[in-house]
Amino acid sequence: MAATEVALWVPLASGALGILGALAGTGITQRATRKREDRRWERERELDRVRHEQDRLARQRERRAALYVDLAECIQSERSMLEAVTDEYASRPVEVPDLQHPDRLTARVKLYAAPQVDASWATFVRSMDRVRWEWTEGDVNYNGSQTWLDVDNPAVVELDKTINEMQSALRVAIDEDA
Repeated sequence: MAATEVALWVPLASGALGILGALAGTGITQRATRKREDRRWERERELDRVRHEQDRLARQRERRAALYVDLAECIQSERSMLEAVTDEYASRPVEVPDLQHPDRLTARVKLYAAPQVDASWATFVRSMDRVRWEWTEGDVNYNGSQTWLDVDNPAVVELDKTINEMQSALRVAIDEDA
């Protein structure tokens, strides 16, 4: 009976080892596959993060470019108005184009613009307000039907200077964004 018992256990032990080997092989294969998949997903997530960051930067550049164009238009309009209010022979009033209000531009500057543009814009707005005050409340010149400010009026000189500084700050900011 001992020989038949040994003969019976050998095939059973071989079968059990075969089943355990198959299960272990399947487990090892699944683990290796899962690790490969995790690495692949991590690479895809990293690519998605990079794409998202590039898209975000592109949107920021587009917003800044639009803002800088609006600021340049406002500055040019102010330069034209400054030339008109300092011309004692101007025969017609200055037509102000349909531009965004400086407060709206200021809000956009606070959100999107580079720090040097923000600082230059704040100085420009103060200078612009000072010239407007001079025009309505300050020392204006009269020659019958015309009023004008002197070219050497401190407010006019300051605004002209801040216009040049603002244009310079915009050029630098645009170059840095490119």
